Amino acid sequence: MKKETILVCCKYVLFAAALFPFLMISFVMFPLLTWSWRIGVFLPFIVLAVWGILVLLKKAVLMVRDRREAPAEAGPPQPPEEAVAQDLLEDLQQNWASGVETLRRSHLSQEGNPLYVLPWFLVLGESGSGKSAALKHARLRSPFAEAEHVAAPTRSCRWVFYEQGVVLDTAGRYAVPVEAERGEAEWRRLLRLLKKYRHKDPLNGVILTLPADKLAGGSQEELEKYARALRSRVDEMIRVLGISFPVYLLITKSDLIPGMAPFCAALPASALDQPMGLARGELATELPLFMERFFQGLDEELRHLRLILLQQREPGEKDADFLLFPDRVRALYAPLNAFVQTAFGANHYQETPLLRGIYFSSANAAGASLPAGDLSPSAPPLFLHDFFERVLPGDRGLWSPGALALRRQRLAVNLALVAWSLTGVALCLMLSYSFAKNMRVIRDASQLVSRAPQLQGAVPLDLAAMGRLSSMITQVEQQNRKWWIPRFGLNRSKELESELKVRFCNGFRDRFLVFFDRSLADTVSSFSPGTTDQLFGTCVLHLSRRCNLLKGRLEGENSRALASRPLPDNPLLLLSQHAGGPSFGSLYLDYLNWRADRDGIKKELDWLQTLLKQAYLVNGSGLSWLLEFVDRLHPEAAVTLQQFWAGSRQLPQEPFIPPSLTGKGREELRLLLAQISAAHPEPGVLAREKGEFEAKYRAACFNAWRRFAWEFPKGDQRLLASKEWRFAAANMAGDKGPYLSFMKRALAELQPLAGGGHLPAWIMQLYRFQLLRAAGPAAGVASSTADPTGGVAERLKRLANGKRSGPEGVPGADVAKEYFDALARVAPVAKSRSLALQMAREAFANSREVNKSPLFLAADAAQRLNALLVQADGDDTFLRLVSGPIAFYGTFVRMETACELQAQWEEKVLREVQGTSDEQTLQYLLGKDGPVWRYVGQFADPFLGWSPGRGYYARAVLGGSVPFSSEFYTFLAKGAKTRVAASAAPKASYQVTIKGLPTDANAEALVKPQGTRLELQCASGSQVMSNMNYPVSRPFVWSPDSCGEVLFQIDVGDTVLTRRYPGSRGFAAFLKDFHGGRRTFYPSQFPAERQALEKMGIRFIKVNYQIFGIGDVLSGQEEALPERVPRKVAECWD
Repeated sequence: MKKETILVCCKYVLFAAALFPFLMISFVMFPLLTWSWRIGVFLPFIVLAVWGILVLLKKAVLMVRDRREAPAEAGPPQPPEEAVAQDLLEDLQQNWASGVETLRRSHLSQEGNPLYVLPWFLVLGESGSGKSAALKHARLRSPFAEAEHVAAPTRSCRWVFYEQGVVLDTAGRYAVPVEAERGEAEWRRLLRLLKKYRHKDPLNGVILTLPADKLAGGSQEELEKYARALRSRVDEMIRVLGISFPVYLLITKSDLIPGMAPFCAALPASALDQPMGLARGELATELPLFMERFFQGLDEELRHLRLILLQQREPGEKDADFLLFPDRVRALYAPLNAFVQTAFGANHYQETPLLRGIYFSSANAAGASLPAGDLSPSAPPLFLHDFFERVLPGDRGLWSPGALALRRQRLAVNLALVAWSLTGVALCLMLSYSFAKNMRVIRDASQLVSRAPQLQGAVPLDLAAMGRLSSMITQVEQQNRKWWIPRFGLNRSKELESELKVRFCNGFRDRFLVFFDRSLADTVSSFSPGTTDQLFGTCVLHLSRRCNLLKGRLEGENSRALASRPLPDNPLLLLSQHAGGPSFGSLYLDYLNWRADRDGIKKELDWLQTLLKQAYLVNGSGLSWLLEFVDRLHPEAAVTLQQFWAGSRQLPQEPFIPPSLTGKGREELRLLLAQISAAHPEPGVLAREKGEFEAKYRAACFNAWRRFAWEFPKGDQRLLASKEWRFAAANMAGDKGPYLSFMKRALAELQPLAGGGHLPAWIMQLYRFQLLRAAGPAAGVASSTADPTGGVAERLKRLANGKRSGPEGVPGADVAKEYFDALARVAPVAKSRSLALQMAREAFANSREVNKSPLFLAADAAQRLNALLVQADGDDTFLRLVSGPIAFYGTFVRMETACELQAQWEEKVLREVQGTSDEQTLQYLLGKDGPVWRYVGQFADPFLGWSPGRGYYARAVLGGSVPFSSEFYTFLAKGAKTRVAASAAPKASYQVTIKGLPTDANAEALVKPQGTRLELQCASGSQVMSNMNYPVSRPFVWSPDSCGEVLFQIDVGDTVLTRRYPGSRGFAAFLKDFHGGRRTFYPSQFPAERQALEKMGIRFIKVNYQIFGIGDVLSGQEEALPERVPRKVAECWD
């Protein structure tokens, strides 16, 4: 099937598609409307008539335009120039008409529209560029005689018909006008003729001719001027014809390039028919890249052919032009590139032509050496035949529609048709959409109803089933509401929605509401003064909320307004809510919204109000049940220590303020009271109970907040480790601190209660404290929370003495400033442990009367503030709050001090001993100027006290002391005694007489000890006494400065038991070990010799001496040294 046939078929298909909406309107829409069916019958014919009128108007417009452009056949005489121009226009018109008539009379009509069967190409170039010669000698297969197209210069436009296409050979003045006005008129006429006769496919390509001699010998200015002229024509063609077509650059007269004639003469005849050049394979290729490929490919091919042809030539043949031909062609690259960039390069003002390819050609035969203008009759021209026969027809489909001018013209012509079509399509679409949506809603509703669960008799399960049915109805309702177009009488979906709502209301009433109301009435009838507050409150709130919903429904409130009201809970306490299931309140709201019987709603309201009145008459419990109800409803509203102190430790029986006694709970109570008052049939009956309840509630709030304030300091027990303590200490002195934030919170929470009568003393103190802090009688929280009627405000004004000049104008403002300044000075201890130690030393070092520590200054300011603000009842709640930060900082500073003291103990003392605790090390540590006493003097002394009765103890300041360990106290006590003993003036030497007695062992021993040996090593020599179990005596002279180790040995058989007493005080240690002259040794004390002793049956050995003069040596050693150095002297965070 030909392309033209396909286009015609598509045209009728589009026409049928445009007519289809009107047919739909006729057969679907009209039966649903009140219009007459006759209108529907004639509507398609009306559309056809309108279509025909539009087509006739289009043809009439075109005919008028042609008549205006046609040359006048008769008129007044014209000047010679105008006559010539008119003659040329007539010639162009006649040639065009002749060519069109030739095509129409041809057999091309058998293949479709004869004007569109073959591709059309237009040749454009200056006069003498070889256009006509190239067409004449291209040997194109044409059905017409040769005489019909001679090679004479083209006068206007000449038709060239051949088997593969139609070529329009234009005059040279069309490309480069000689006389601008005349050439422009002819050129525009030609373009209009093309657009008129081939408006669907005006051109399939344009051939631009460039003579080789002009390319080789012309100046760059001439080439660029010629290129701009051709570019201008091509751009005008694109704009006027409304298409983008391929453009071919044909370099004619290539035989004038030196060497081309002999070079081509050596080629076979078939090669001369092939095109010489390069096609732009990918049209998106950038122009510089294409030119580079063109130059490289052509140069490589020519040089390759030159080598082949040289091999084929005779050895004696020499031709310089033949050899230099590739180089001569290469010399044309620069001017050709400049021409191409000018003619085809992109710019901002013209459309970019689609350069398809660059080709060389010549109408002269290869090897011809004829005079100029004479051509060889037998030899083929160069590279023309296949260019026209194959290259051009093969690119027929490369043109693309679409220029802006074409779109504007088509828009103007088709605007009315498009508007009419859109109107019909819109009506059809709205009707179709309405019908389709109606059907979709009905289908979805049918599916939902088919899947609706059946009631099973169990209340929770049936409630869930009704909830799912309610959701289904809501979906249908939402789909019906999203209807933004007229329904056109399609209301079945709304009718279905109403039926589903009636079904839901009947099911909810018969299955649930009747049962619930009967049970509710029985429950209310059983009320007595002993009825629990939970049961009474649940039933009363349920009745009140239902009454309010019914009242709103009777007053005309919409579903959104009703949904904003509180919904009733389940009326039966035994009925538990299913997780994720619908509540009774939401289902009841749907039931109420979807009811249509106003009388039934009024009757239900009267019955519920009767039950509500009966409940109050029978029970008489007042409104106290509301407190427990709010506590259960909003447990998150409770005020806890965690909200102020944070911390991660949970305290047992941690104090808190119930939710009902907080601001949020108070607001909830107000809403509940409003609901009950609005629902009660006799609101005046609740007025007295409401007044009593509010008075009791006010007192309960003050008491709860006072108890919580009294136990507020327990909050620091929630803090674990130093990180939480540091965070609290960093904020303690500011508004974010626990105490100040609690004071603000208490005033803000209790503000609504301030104007209801007498205020507790601690509340008045808080008001006054905030006033002093703000340094003005009407500033800060005090003014914002004052009673607007004048009660609290007047009291605060009297306290302020009516002065507003600044802090000095308010009595006590300077004390408050001192208090906060002192806290601000203490706050940096949160960031520095050394600063905490320094502050603690200042606090512990001086007496309270002269102490300038910020802790004492803050404590003193707190006492003066309390004395200034104290009331007659002696309530210490305010003092406990205002002293809280000081107590906290005191604890924090003492704990930080303990950590610093522990760190210094480890660095100054424990590092000296490296884990050893022998006697010599202890004597070094506890010496007169030992590390222990240096540590006590430099660090711990301000925090330690001593008394004869208590010994060492921790000093207490501001109600606390540094937490030293009990082991540290014991260590210091023993160390002090040792220090006193060591400080006595020692003698230079001591004489001790030792008398040896027999050494014995247990009776069953197989071997008895045969002797002992005692050796005292001194600088003057060793003093030795050997005892062979017979009495022997020797005096020992011991000098602590010149004597050292003592060696004691026991000989048992072949075994020698050795015991050493090292150090300068080794002899004193020996004497202390043999206190009383006797010492019993056991095998376990000699691990190396234990096995030998056991073999000899020795269980113990008794060594006996009589020692004289021991008192002088041991007089300085009576006090025992501590057993070890304590690892921990103070309790730190960890």
